[in-house]
Amino acid sequence: MADITTQILLEEDIDFLGVNYQFLKDLELSNPSFRDWKYTQPHRLGYTEIKALKVIFIGQTGYGKSSLINKLIGRDVFKTSDYESCTKSLQSAVFFLHHKMKHVNLAYHFSFVDLPGIGENDQADEKYLQWYKDYIKEAAVVVYLFRADKRDHTQDEFFFNNVFDKNKSKQLICVISQADKIEPINRGFRLSSSQKENLLKKEVEIKNQSFLRFGNPDIISLSTQLDINIMELESKIINKLKDVA
Repeated sequence: MADITTQILLEEDIDFLGVNYQFLKDLELSNPSFRDWKYTQPHRLGYTEIKALKVIFIGQTGYGKSSLINKLIGRDVFKTSDYESCTKSLQSAVFFLHHKMKHVNLAYHFSFVDLPGIGENDQADEKYLQWYKDYIKEAAVVVYLFRADKRDHTQDEFFFNNVFDKNKSKQLICVISQADKIEPINRGFRLSSSQKENLLKKEVEIKNQSFLRFGNPDIISLSTQLDINIMELESKIINKLKDVA
């Protein structure tokens, strides 16, 4: 796998995420959804190897991956910015599944992973492309972000045609982020009827893109600013985890 720095921003027990994720405790340790990883340095608790179940978030810089993960975990752990890429390395929040069981050097955990934003520059993308492919192959769920107020899908087309593994189509969720920024801009605390109508059109637009015709991916519009459809996305993630578990 490509040499990319990994930052673990949060380590908690799976109980931290609440009752909706409790089913993960019942996974058999032999479940093939767990993938093998290694710590580059020994963990503070003595772990050297990992069995990991990962939900990965991919999208262009400034599309709100970090803000979205913060909402899902209920804590501002991932740094956010509207103006520049905050993710220069892989960042993850880790939740241990079998911390009460003796596994000496082996850790079992579930994690949310924020991958560096695609489209930063050619050199960065060249460095990341194989790395993206590796992570997609290993992921239990892939969350890909579009943005409500963007119409140029050049980067998205390149990603789905050249990087995304079509065999992972059942694990894919397409998110239209920053729904509050769709026209006509409304500075209130809820979407206007015109915005809702335009979001439905945006979902159809995304669904009909030629680069997404390999399957029938879930598509959901949301806003972290207005807390729109965050729980609905969580439900989709959990359902896909249950499918692979």
